Amino acid sequence: MRDLNSTPTKNWQNTSVWMRGLFMILFGFIGGFARFMITLIAIFQFFYLLLTRKANSGLKVLGQSLNNYIYQINDFLTANSDTYPFPLSGWPEDKSTYKYSSRS
Repeated sequence: MRDLNSTPTKNWQNTSVWMRGLFMILFGFIGGFARFMITLIAIFQFFYLLLTRKANSGLKVLGQSLNNYIYQINDFLTANSDTYPFPLSGWPEDKSTYKYSSRS
């Protein structure tokens, strides 16, 4: 039988796990703020559509960029990536990997 006390470091004593946990909380709040910004962009885009009958290209670009950032945060929060999101890494580029594919 394996002695549990013989492991050099227990998970709850590992500082890197605790640091990731703190950053997960921080990026959870940042992601919530970014989602709020998406809501504001959607409201402004709606009123712009009402007035001009066309979408504002600047808001479209900003919305897509924020969506990529939210995807980067969610990737980190769900432990699908070990790369810390912006500002601890670069701003996410517009890549096709951030877009969802349809399922059959």
